Amino acid sequence: MVDLSRIAEADVLRGIAEADLNELGEIAIEQEFKRRDRLFERGKEAKTLYIATSGRFALTVGLRTFDRISEIVAEEKDALHAFGWSSLVEPRTSIYSGYCIEDGGAIAFPNGSLEALMTTNYRLGEQLLHNLNELIGARVRVLQNLWLGEVSQLTSRVLHWSRSELTIHWAEAMSEPRIHPALDWLQRHTHIGAQR
Repeated sequence: MVDLSRIAEADVLRGIAEADLNELGEIAIEQEFKRRDRLFERGKEAKTLYIATSGRFALTVGLRTFDRISEIVAEEKDALHAFGWSSLVEPRTSIYSGYCIEDGGAIAFPNGSLEALMTTNYRLGEQLLHNLNELIGARVRVLQNLWLGEVSQLTSRVLHWSRSELTIHWAEAMSEPRIHPALDWLQRHTHIGAQR
């Protein structure tokens, strides 16, 4: 049995009663990881919820750049932070890959055992799902802010173009007597500044 009282303030364990923590401790597994160890892989079945106890872990996504795929860090987790919670969310597929980036440890909860416990201990299941919803909401807000930042930058570029090259090209296309001026313009101008 793992004593979870030392990590009772972990983001996914907040508000869980001591008796319920003891039950969780019975299915918990303490694990140690070395730098570069991979805990799970994007696109594969998510089998384990982790709570970091020490070290640092990275959640990454592979982005193709030209002829290679680079792992880009989407989030970093350290002590008292949960990760791998795709194991509790349908379709139970990892949306990130998880790596250890600084030697450390984590407490693992295999999803089969955790789900069985959550269905027999409703109070524990309800609190865990409440905490999980907060974590999902926080991630959505972060991703939304990143997305809005990207949209804002793209919009700024388009507005800049619309005041220069794009406006000139569009005006030229619209002034030419054709049946489909917009389509013709797009076919002739594969990129901004292609022809004048």
